[in-house]
Amino acid sequence: MGVLKMVLFSLVFCLEFILRCLWVRDRKTVISGGDGMELWPRKVATARFLIEDMKVVKKAVANADPAKMMESNSTCRWGNKFGMLLLPTYYHKVEPLEHVKRAKVMIDRKKQTLEAHFSYQIGDLAMSLLGPKVASLLNYRILCNTTFTISNVVGPKEEITIAGNPITFIRVNTSSLPQALTMHMVSYAGRAEMQILVAKDIIPDPEFLAKCFQDSLLEMKEAAVASS
Repeated sequence: MGVLKMVLFSLVFCLEFILRCLWVRDRKTVISGGDGMELWPRKVATARFLIEDMKVVKKAVANADPAKMMESNSTCRWGNKFGMLLLPTYYHKVEPLEHVKRAKVMIDRKKQTLEAHFSYQIGDLAMSLLGPKVASLLNYRILCNTTFTISNVVGPKEEITIAGNPITFIRVNTSSLPQALTMHMVSYAGRAEMQILVAKDIIPDPEFLAKCFQDSLLEMKEAAVASS
């Protein structure tokens, strides 16, 4: 039954991914991007969180530990190999945790499918057979047809130094995407910082948006404590 569900959901989600590469778009909203928006002026802000406040914790992917990847009999591969998941955005005005519960159900379901592997293979195949221009065009179409991009990376658990210089934070970002909102989060030494890059003509005050994210986590924390 589990294999049948994985195959069924993989077919559905992979078909949705293909349609997003072609013409299917998210519903139009006030923060929707599109073709040409990668050239718009940008502003950036940082939302700061404490790891201990994050009540919804994801377990590490199996075999993702670097020590295991370096074992001689490991089947894991090194390199910049990544896929995409198309996720709906939920919100709930009354119960702060409700949208998190719904999002977690969807993410768990997608993690059991081959969508991420399929998206990587599509890009890899396009790059190998058709060249970088076609592969870039497919990626560009997906970004044009979705509302925003968010990523998160687990960083060092303890403070580190580089050439004797202490590192106080690790932040990453990307530019030139045809979206009005792009977010990238990296954890480091008990904290997590999310870089919020916006098209300033659409979101003129990213600092306020960053504060909203921070307050939202605190509200979810309070709701979780109250319900326990």
